[in-house]
Amino acid sequence: MQKVLVTGASVGIGRATVVAFAKRGAHVAINYKSSEDAAKETLRLVESAGSRGFLVRGDVSVEEDAARLVNESASLLGGLDVLVNNTGVTKFIPFADLDAATADVWDNLYRINVEGAFFCARAAAKIMQKQDGQGVILFLSSVSGMLPRGSSIPYSVSKAAVIHVAKILAQTLAPKIRVNCISPGVIQNTRWNAGNPNFNPETYQAGADAIPLSRLGEPEDIAEAAVYLASDAASYITGINLPVEGGANIS
Repeated sequence: MQKVLVTGASVGIGRATVVAFAKRGAHVAINYKSSEDAAKETLRLVESAGSRGFLVRGDVSVEEDAARLVNESASLLGGLDVLVNNTGVTKFIPFADLDAATADVWDNLYRINVEGAFFCARAAAKIMQKQDGQGVILFLSSVSGMLPRGSSIPYSVSKAAVIHVAKILAQTLAPKIRVNCISPGVIQNTRWNAGNPNFNPETYQAGADAIPLSRLGEPEDIAEAAVYLASDAASYITGINLPVEGGANIS
């Protein structure tokens, strides 16, 4: 029975990931910052799946709070086998609007997307090393971190940094702790779409025609990738960045 912490788990990919682990019998810690009602709904889904869940409030971008929420999760779970660094934010700024990419935007996205994920990974690694040295840490990046595209330049760059952090930690924490990254493509039914001023469901659906698998992604697609990479079936996989995007970027 795995003991799993997912950050930013109240909605979207985070919620789907928590539920996917719960369906496999894992006990899960559901981290959220402000969306308490949504987090409670995630907990209800976990319990409906027949598993145990715990709500853990905390801000990953604050170094001390990140350590606290990871340690609190491990205490509630009775240990920690898997950390899924899912928390992330963006700012919708056209690439050509360089002036809008202000220092505040850069600092906020980097602090949450990169530093927050690192703070949580560092705290989780310490717990895993004290247990028996075994564990899995997963980072959520984006295809925007692989290619010059996305919601803004600061977002794209921050997600590229996430991939690099994961690869460095895979080397640093080997051989006992495995570290991998997942880079989603366009995923439906997330807050990303809700916050995009240019989001048009018809346009996005039309874009699915250009994807080899002929559909847009769902949060569950990312969740299943996380479950696999955290499983014994992936015991010889570390340091990879796995694009989950229906083949959209086949070259």
